[in-house]
Amino acid sequence: MKITLLGSLGNINRHFIPRLIADGHEVTVITSRPEGAAAIEKLGAKAAVGLNTDLDFLSRTFTGSDLVYLMITGIAFSSATSMSDLAKIYSQAIKKADVKKVINLSSVGAQSPEAGILYEYHAMEDGLDELTGVTVKHIRPVGFYTNLLTEIALLKAQGKIFEAISPETMRAWVHPSDIADAVYNRINDLLTDKAVSKIKHVVSDWATGTDWVNALGTNNISAQYVTISVEDLIENFVKAGLPKVVADGFGQMNQFQQSPDKLYQEIKSSNYHHGKVKINDFAKEFAQVYYQ
Repeated sequence: MKITLLGSLGNINRHFIPRLIADGHEVTVITSRPEGAAAIEKLGAKAAVGLNTDLDFLSRTFTGSDLVYLMITGIAFSSATSMSDLAKIYSQAIKKADVKKVINLSSVGAQSPEAGILYEYHAMEDGLDELTGVTVKHIRPVGFYTNLLTEIALLKAQGKIFEAISPETMRAWVHPSDIADAVYNRINDLLTDKAVSKIKHVVSDWATGTDWVNALGTNNISAQYVTISVEDLIENFVKAGLPKVVADGFGQMNQFQQSPDKLYQEIKSSNYHHGKVKINDFAKEFAQVYYQ
């Protein structure tokens, strides 16, 4: 089968692309960086260099594909290209290329306007769902463990973690390798015409901020969890260079995370993909980076 993937050799794709190739599929990987082509081709895949905002490029690259795997980039949260804009480009490319099977990497929160910036993903889901004659499945991961790596600089400087979420609030976390497993399984489901749900959530573990601090402690990293206001969080994002509208979206997302029953309601009532990497496992990975 011919499979075309967005996302280059990112944290998720690099885990499942070799498996697809080993299965005998013809895999094309889209990358925006010409210098990334060699690494893709070294795996045995074909590299297609171009932008995910280029409709003609996507249409040409998608043509002949039995399945296309889509994901967004940070550009969809910019003022230049919205998620709705990107959804239109993807949908038009799929229609022009006559692709019949699509997997879209979405996010938890796509179901609720209260989820702030995460709700932006609904525009992509809605746009793709409007396609006729196309089987579309969405994968919704929760918060990435790897986002916690941004804490390292302040941990080293001050020994503190700053969050706008209570340390006792239960949160869902996921490792990129577990998302990759879910994507790989769903690709096989679609290629074999297996009847599966429209949406698949992915969770590796459930843990509070206190659990995270304790996990760090077992790896000899001392951390003090400091709760800041959503307003301070937004101000910090703006100072870091984020547009105010994007910073506000992240602020609302953090505020909604204080209501885990609402945010995770659909997950807990579904047959979600339960990943293997637990909070203590990731703490070991975190420590390796911390001590480098």
